Amino acid sequence: SDIVGTPHPPLAVRVRPTMSLDPADWKLLSRRDQVDGALTLAAAEAGTEAQVVTVTIPRSDDAPSLGLLLDEIATSGDAGIVAVEGLVEGGNGEKATAPLLPGDALVAAAEEGKPTTGVSLEGLPFDSVVERLSSLSSAVGVVVSVKRLVRKPRATVTVRFPEAEGREDARMTLYQGANLRRAMLSSGVALNDPLARRFDAGVGTGDCGGEGTCCTCAVEVAKGLDALSEPSSQEVQMVAKRFPRWRLACKATLGPIEQDEEIVLKVQPRNWDGFYRDDEVDVDGEPLARDGKR
Repeated sequence: SDIVGTPHPPLAVRVRPTMSLDPADWKLLSRRDQVDGALTLAAAEAGTEAQVVTVTIPRSDDAPSLGLLLDEIATSGDAGIVAVEGLVEGGNGEKATAPLLPGDALVAAAEEGKPTTGVSLEGLPFDSVVERLSSLSSAVGVVVSVKRLVRKPRATVTVRFPEAEGREDARMTLYQGANLRRAMLSSGVALNDPLARRFDAGVGTGDCGGEGTCCTCAVEVAKGLDALSEPSSQEVQMVAKRFPRWRLACKATLGPIEQDEEIVLKVQPRNWDGFYRDDEVDVDGEPLARDGKR
């Protein structure tokens, strides 16, 4: 036969030592643009993403088998997840143009050179996957698309506070595209300096709500500056010219990154000991060095 596999009864779920063979690592989503009720497979955890991998498996009249060991790792009614469990030793699956790995979830297939013969396999139970694969000619190669769960690179972020606050460091895990201000606020980090003079007005305090105009959410990047997005010309004008390691948290995002990174942030950098000299004053003549936190 073309496929070797063991279907499971409805609602059956098997946990495997390989992460991507655990159905808890996947989620099935309905798409509003699909009138036929088709489902889309996506990663269930923020730390992983589903990447599409397409390979061609050779077949012929003399060797019609796909050489795939398939497993229905989860099913409910007309929905399911069918994944590669392994390859038949010496079979056509081992001759694919790129390796298929345990946990790769089948999403589409077509006869080689005939894209119009394509069939969707995404979100279908085992029997439906086998039926659609069997509709393709076994005398020619088959182009198979799978979704593969891969670990996303991340940044471990340590947030440090002015000495006078006596607070322990806070730690966060961020993924590419995460905004520093939103991430810190959602983690309960008091980010904005309540006494900082606004950059946009020159007088008065209070933040601008993340518009990038007040500069009260500035942070010093003690480590990992290159892991953040490039600052805009406005941000350079506001902070980077004078403080090259400062960023506006409301405008800085993580990435792009290709590997795990470590970032250390110092919030409210104006409040750290030694930032202001004792003789420095603001526009009103008030000392900038604050009692206990300078």
